Amino acid sequence: MKKSDKEIIEILVAYDTTECVHSAARLAGCDPKTVRRYVAARDAGRPVIGPSRRSREIDAHVEKIEEWVDRSEGHISAARAYERLVRMGYAGSERTARRVVAEAKARWRAGDRRTYRPWIAEPGLWLQYDWGEGPVVPGPRGERRRTVLFSAWLAWSRFRVVIPCQDRGLPTLVCCLDTTLRALGGAPTYLLARPHTDGRIRYPDLVAVGAHYGLQVRVCAPYTGEPDGGGRAGEVRIAPADLVPVAAELRREYLSFGELRETCGKFCEWSNSRQGEWAGGRRADGGGEARYEGAGGTPYDRLAVERERLHALPTAPYTAGLGRTATVGAGGTVTYDRRSYAVPRALAGSRVWVRAERGELVVVADLAGLTEVARHRIPFRVYGEPGRPGPRRDRRAVATGGPWRPENRGDRRTAGTSGDR
Repeated sequence: MKKSDKEIIEILVAYDTTECVHSAARLAGCDPKTVRRYVAARDAGRPVIGPSRRSREIDAHVEKIEEWVDRSEGHISAARAYERLVRMGYAGSERTARRVVAEAKARWRAGDRRTYRPWIAEPGLWLQYDWGEGPVVPGPRGERRRTVLFSAWLAWSRFRVVIPCQDRGLPTLVCCLDTTLRALGGAPTYLLARPHTDGRIRYPDLVAVGAHYGLQVRVCAPYTGEPDGGGRAGEVRIAPADLVPVAAELRREYLSFGELRETCGKFCEWSNSRQGEWAGGRRADGGGEARYEGAGGTPYDRLAVERERLHALPTAPYTAGLGRTATVGAGGTVTYDRRSYAVPRALAGSRVWVRAERGELVVVADLAGLTEVARHRIPFRVYGEPGRPGPRRDRRAVATGGPWRPENRGDRRTAGTSGDR
């Protein structure tokens, strides 16, 4: 029998007086389960007087459905929304999902748009990357050099890839992205990058790289909850808990760059095999925002679910900007500017890309993803050494006995002297 409003208030007052469910039940003359139900409703912020709706399993997905409706401008079908919800761990009925999608579309058409809210992670939605400081390793000249760490992850599965690099140039970024996508087994819909100081993408040519792999490149910023949106126009706002971490548990210095690369590989194996950090789709420490229940386990387990939403990768990698191609000789060397440089002997007979960058020769090979396999110092070449003739002197310099200058351009009398003949 339903309690009257007066009886409900008396039950809550009795509980506040005794702070015990059984004592409040004896004082109010009702069952302890009734006291517990009304107290739980009040603590959850639900109305205790009048009609109220019970919590539904789909309530945890309502914000995501509103995001789909807003991004598709109300054109997403309820059937496709239900299929996505099932992949994200929803076990409710399709009828309930259709009803919630219809309600979200009605609110969207009425002008109740989903504004100033962060994107909610879903399988195959985005891949984010960022740079961080790395350990110190010996450079090609033997000097101590500070490295950088390329960190990328799929926000929903939390599958993370960490690659050590010696620079942040666009060719290096292309190699890291190709290796990351090959490791993931596909490409998501968006590639999110942190903005430069002017609010735009740091690498303008990155849009062409994303188009090659079927990615749309967007600038992202952490969601601050400010009324004005907390970011520039066109930026994707994501929750701070979904930002890719750039720190890694590494030593401060390593004896070689190869040792650092091997250590980063072991760190990725350990990070992606951890059980319980995102168990049940919710942070174990309670931080961040609420996430979907289901599809728990390690990032490797969640990646198997997310791969169903990833797009196929092109067979050939994006090689524009990597330099010119060269073939590795039988002795494990490549030729550049009439000099031979050593590369791993296992690459003999294969094709590589070589480029000169800041006085160093960078060699890149396709090893299940573009990988930098060697970096050498380009020695300074003196003019006139064997195999390289000296610079050609200007005729006017020979005739006048000195260098030709632009201000002497109109003086042709000295240029026709007998010394020139």
